[in-house]
Amino acid sequence: MHPAESRLPVDLIRWTFTVGPEHRVEIETHLLDLGLEVQARGEDTLLVLWDEPEGVEELIEELWAINGAPFEITHEEFQRVNMLIYHAEETGGSEKAVA
Repeated sequence: MHPAESRLPVDLIRWTFTVGPEHRVEIETHLLDLGLEVQARGEDTLLVLWDEPEGVEELIEELWAINGAPFEITHEEFQRVNMLIYHAEETGGSEKAVA
């Protein structure tokens, strides 16, 4: 990684984790109440997107407390180093994508 890139703030994190089905709804509700985007996959897997995250370790401890036991969380960080918006440009009856 380029040194300048490592100083950029984290804009988004994605968590993927599996919890006991008996606690999934409670954990999902807690995350939604905090304004995070939550997708349930099956009875026990959650995928969470969090814009501009703060207090990551505290939230993990809260989730573990709700679950009654620690669980493994896959944590991925994303930085918006380059953001493009694509739109269609009409050229003589056909369209092509341009940024």
